[in-house]
Amino acid sequence: MHKDVHSLRYAVYCKEKGYLDPKNYPDGQEYDEYDDYATNFAAFSKTGDIIGTVRLVCPKQQQRFPYQDFCTPLPDVELPPIGKAAEISRLIISPGFREKSEVVEFGFSSLLSKLAGKSGAKQQKPEYTRVEPAVALSTSPRILLGLFRKMYRYSIENGITHWYASMERTLARMLARMHFSFNQISSQVDYYGPVSLYLVSIEDLERNLEAKNPALLAWFRKSKSDDPPLI
Repeated sequence: MHKDVHSLRYAVYCKEKGYLDPKNYPDGQEYDEYDDYATNFAAFSKTGDIIGTVRLVCPKQQQRFPYQDFCTPLPDVELPPIGKAAEISRLIISPGFREKSEVVEFGFSSLLSKLAGKSGAKQQKPEYTRVEPAVALSTSPRILLGLFRKMYRYSIENGITHWYASMERTLARMLARMHFSFNQISSQVDYYGPVSLYLVSIEDLERNLEAKNPALLAWFRKSKSDDPPLI
């Protein structure tokens, strides 16, 4: 799996988007120094191919977050202690599994209308491990939710209390309408486009979901043994 994750990152960041120079990755594997202390998560198709990936970068003392290369939090922001926070990074969905009609990067713009309050939507046959509550008409929202669920469970099990994320304002608003409300803690900077640094505590995320989408929170908390099988 490790090799396939880096191959997908190379295909999107180097070849498709041109964010990084392919010449620096002659083996077709995109990686950086943060992978030494990051945990990768992947979504798989029914045939076993990786179709989505994200990582949590979890630095310890004397190690850095990726955001520190290009961004500085506002001076009045109280940051979580080192070892208790992780940065969401390299969130990628394979081109063949994105929403085709969307202009927003990676096809997340329809999440807000399809996910909010629709946990009971009729299920179609999925192309990867089924995630519920899920969306009947799209794969990319399901993949995104599945990756967030994996990050959530990992964080709970490993004492991670906060997530950082560098993202465009549009994506931050979409996540907020899914009830994943990140707080902006930096000015906007140019990093592969205009992005700002955001922060959320797992406790606040849980509290918000409990109030506004308890079915989704319940699914996040379910053990893997409770998940439906591949069909």
